[in-house]
Amino acid sequence: MENPPADGLIPFRDGPHASSYLAPGDRPGERVVVKVLREPLDRQTRAAFDREQAALAKLRPAPIRLAERVTKLPDGRTALSAPWCAESLADRVARTGPLGVPETVAVATAVAKALATAHDAGVPHGGVHPGNVLFADGGEPVVADFGVSLRRRFGRSPAADVGFLAPETLSRGVLDAASDRYCLGAVLHFCRTGQAPFQAAPGERPEALVLRVFDAAPPELPDAPPALASLVTRLLAKEPRDRPDDEAVLAALAALREAPGEPLLVLEPPSGESPAPQRKRRGPALALAGLAGAVVVVAAVLLWPGGATSPAPPPAPVPAPASSTSAAAVRIDLDPPVDRQDHVELTWHAPPNLDFAVLVTEAGQARPTVVLAQRLTSKRITVRPDRAYCFRIQATSPRGSWQSEPRGIRDAVC
Repeated sequence: MENPPADGLIPFRDGPHASSYLAPGDRPGERVVVKVLREPLDRQTRAAFDREQAALAKLRPAPIRLAERVTKLPDGRTALSAPWCAESLADRVARTGPLGVPETVAVATAVAKALATAHDAGVPHGGVHPGNVLFADGGEPVVADFGVSLRRRFGRSPAADVGFLAPETLSRGVLDAASDRYCLGAVLHFCRTGQAPFQAAPGERPEALVLRVFDAAPPELPDAPPALASLVTRLLAKEPRDRPDDEAVLAALAALREAPGEPLLVLEPPSGESPAPQRKRRGPALALAGLAGAVVVVAAVLLWPGGATSPAPPPAPVPAPASSTSAAAVRIDLDPPVDRQDHVELTWHAPPNLDFAVLVTEAGQARPTVVLAQRLTSKRITVRPDRAYCFRIQATSPRGSWQSEPRGIRDAVC
């Protein structure tokens, strides 16, 4: 750590206030990112930073990525070590283009939950932007770089350009919960468009862009459900008091996931075509609760409500939505799950250029959980050792939505 590059750490990113390196973690196969601040911290800043970190450490399992180790180097600089996330929101949009509505709402839910949890603990973020919204190993969005102590010490990061900052931050340096919610609105706009709400025009002077942030109405969000567009507009309000509070933001996102007529993903049939999995029984079968048309999503998981129904035989694969019934059928083959007691390893085979989700239904539960897998064709799913499960893979593309045949473990009847 005295000389990070010479000690086998791999240079990762260089910024105006810190240099980052990749390093092996304490556990086999683990990687961490070590951020070395360019200048030592004064006593007051270090104390404020420690208070923020201690408050945030109590908030697990909120979708917040913390510095798990803080080290003072011999030359007085500070090194922050945290789990490495291979991709940020900025990286993903650069790689795949703007996100679809389902993934946008999943990102929004995770970021809003992280902010609300931190605000309740008295810790604002101070500068959410696409570069510090990260995707963990399981694909779940998490928010990094919490706290205002380092921002006040080192100033604004160029990654958080004018287009992602609230008017009061630009004019008075305000960093609080309301300015965080403006940043959330800007990040959601970026998810759907690939750019900040206020983007510099060719040849536009920086001060002219700042004036637009102060005075111009935010651009309308294209190709989005009206409720999502309205939420983004309210979050980007010029006056902090006009923005919805954390509770209202979370409620609006929940309503978006639940809104009939605006499904984010077609994950299960609207009524009882399939029962919840149960262990096989030698005697007469007990009555089974049918699957509701709902899935519970935490962080990067989406919710779709429905009612219970009577048991029915296992269904054929769910067809594509009505809007894409003309699309050719797509075959998805799910290999037999590999049961590792505390987790299951899934592998499937399908044509290229599809986005996947894993539907996980635990025995005795009427509502499956869906885990986004993006473009991966394998996924590790955490399970309880004493429960039976059914798994199904859903694929989506602009042409439609398709599902694999279900596969079970531990005598689950799917």
